[in-house]
Amino acid sequence: MKKIIGVAVFLIPFLTNAQIKEYKATNGVTYHINDTVRLGKGSKADGSFLYVEDRGLALPRPGPAGDSRGGGRGLTKEFANAAVIIKSIRTVPVNGVNKYLFMVNPGGIFRYSMFIDDAIAACEVKPCTSTDTAPKPVASL
Repeated sequence: MKKIIGVAVFLIPFLTNAQIKEYKATNGVTYHINDTVRLGKGSKADGSFLYVEDRGLALPRPGPAGDSRGGGRGLTKEFANAAVIIKSIRTVPVNGVNKYLFMVNPGGIFRYSMFIDDAIAACEVKPCTSTDTAPKPVASL
């Protein structure tokens, strides 16, 4: 009986950390599990993606000096203007701030992590919130 209670106490944090079912991102789109996310262009110099990364088996870890990326390999530039499917939505603390992390599948057996709001700000996700689409201030006379 003590073993069962011990196992239950150990598993409760994992079972109560339920996955998020939807998230309204900074671009105004509400994303759900199994939704398709349209990609834009990768924001790295070589055209690969900075915020859509292969993380292997581990969850992402914050990088150095406020960097929200964990050093994984970015999705290649061949995926520009393609789509990925959301497999899970979670929050991850990065330097004291909770960021929304999507685990996505671009096709095949591998999953990639995407810090959705960072990807939107960099226009790696469509629609994005770039300065080109922001309303321009009106000059006063």
